[in-house]
Amino acid sequence: MKPTLGRIVLFHVPESIQEKMGMANGCNTSKLLPATIVAVWSETTINLKVHLDGELDGHGDLWMTSVQEGTDENHWEWPVIEVDKPYSDEKV
Repeated sequence: MKPTLGRIVLFHVPESIQEKMGMANGCNTSKLLPATIVAVWSETTINLKVHLDGELDGHGDLWMTSVQEGTDENHWEWPVIEVDKPYSDEKV
């Protein structure tokens, strides 16, 4: 897939930010968070608005610049899309 503005990806939160999130009141310390692409530099390098589950330093989002694609900390990856079976109200 090619990154484009507005698409959702997953951001691997660095340990240093996870620790800060753990000290924040009510902030989820997840290692993987959803993020919106806000700028595209190449097919592997993007800027992100990371959506926190809570507040960090009075903000509900985290801005990350020039993030590379990958599965290590401080990297982004495409989410896995699960395809559900079509809904049916048929009784078996």
